Amino acid sequence: MSTEFDVKKAQPLLAVARGEAGLSAAADNALQALEAELNAIAAELQVEHVGPGVGMADMNAEGAYRIVVREHEHDVTRREWGLMVCDAADNCDYRPMWPMSGTGRLRRRQVVEALPELVAGWRAAVNEAGQALTPGGQRLVALDTVFNPN
Repeated sequence: MSTEFDVKKAQPLLAVARGEAGLSAAADNALQALEAELNAIAAELQVEHVGPGVGMADMNAEGAYRIVVREHEHDVTRREWGLMVCDAADNCDYRPMWPMSGTGRLRRRQVVEALPELVAGWRAAVNEAGQALTPGGQRLVALDTVFNPN
């Protein structure tokens, strides 16, 4: 399993998620490291989760895109488990659009603000799948306590 994401370095992400700071190079770097860790956990656990909407809030379109954990078909030759921002239109079957760290600045802020909900929801799905005690499940539990301390 990846050990790239050091939870001590989550502070820039937590500050953005709580609305206490704007995006920064430190937050972008932390998001990339977190994304690598979450993708490694997704590949290990293989538990699907349709996470929060991250469509453009200023257009009341939060549900147009969602962060989705599952085996994504990137093209006809590549399928892999991970997290992607996906098109959530009814006829799109959660087509992967961008990695979380590859979104534009406005959407990236929404992605970071959605991290606590994403991690908590995915943890619940992992619990329901009976995988909370696996190494990946335990890593997700640890991340959930960072993003949702109460």
